Amino acid sequence: MTPWRRWHPPWDDVRAVLLLGVVVVHGFAAAPLARSASRKRFDLPLARDELARLATLAGRVGIDTSAEQLADSAYDVVRAQSGLRNAVLAPFADALELTGTGQAWGLFTYPDRFPARLVVEGRPAEGAWRRLYASLDPNATFNRDKFVYRRIRGVYDGNSDKAGRAWDPFVSWVGMEVFAAYPEIDEVRVKFRGIHTYEPGESAEALVESGERAVRVRRRP
Repeated sequence: MTPWRRWHPPWDDVRAVLLLGVVVVHGFAAAPLARSASRKRFDLPLARDELARLATLAGRVGIDTSAEQLADSAYDVVRAQSGLRNAVLAPFADALELTGTGQAWGLFTYPDRFPARLVVEGRPAEGAWRRLYASLDPNATFNRDKFVYRRIRGVYDGNSDKAGRAWDPFVSWVGMEVFAAYPEIDEVRVKFRGIHTYEPGESAEALVESGERAVRVRRRP
């Protein structure tokens, strides 16, 4: 007769299943998948630039397509993919928020050839605006060491598309820095300007500035 044994739950198996579930959920959340789909985003300069390149490459291998057709096809794929991602993660949304583990990083996933540069200008009471600082401009380097410092960049980065709460205080600080360094300047203008960068093999003249964003002006007290 087999002696009676006390039953022990298979904790190792339970733990393994739970860990597998965590890895699968977080792996899916961290995968480079879009969270939403917007057809308008394919009309942004960066997207139009890349779609034109892809259409050219497709033509070289005998595929007749256009940037507009590629945008429509890409939008359909992204819409389906984002819908799948959101459906899979929806049951775990509360748990991810509660544990603070829902952050999925997409850092520098694609080089943006249409970034925005910080620009600082000043002018005297009677005179024209003069560029004092501009990102990556060797001829306008006022306070460059401070502006490129990572903790300072953390204040103004991200304000080029939509100015946040830190933007106006940052502009006021820039104004004080300029007024202290240039007694003749009575007004300071801080803004972002879009640029289209150049690639290896292209002339530096290919760097073209576009529209202004988040323009602020400060006057000497």
